[in-house]
Amino acid sequence: MVTNTKDTDALLALQKAGISKTSQRLAVLNILLKATRPLNANTIRQALKTKASIDKVTVYRVLSIFKKSGMIREIASAGGANYFEMVSLENPLHPHFSCRNCGTFVCMEPAPFIKMPELILSKDDYSIEHIEINISGLCADCRDTTKTES
Repeated sequence: MVTNTKDTDALLALQKAGISKTSQRLAVLNILLKATRPLNANTIRQALKTKASIDKVTVYRVLSIFKKSGMIREIASAGGANYFEMVSLENPLHPHFSCRNCGTFVCMEPAPFIKMPELILSKDDYSIEHIEINISGLCADCRDTTKTES
């Protein structure tokens, strides 16, 4: 029996994507639905420890299924870790920032680059499959710490 709104949202999302419902998929999806920023697989596994016993392979398998269905997007950080976030009208394509010092990974405001496919298609008739903008540098805390150490 589904009792909370997030569980209902997760069930509806799975049904809409044509993915069968399992407790592991629901658990991972609920974490992604509640997230306020992109999460890596290790963060998802840590959040699952209190709710369900899911091994690393299963987490990656579930994330792969969600990605193939278009429910989530995968973002590679400058540090080499992959992050995952929900795809929705409320969460359009947008750039991300990763701090090269502390590893903080955050969403930035959506930018006009979303119209880039129209610009490219009108010129050379490319078939765009993926657009991603990731920015790396120092977050404010690390930048300030670096200044005080100098």
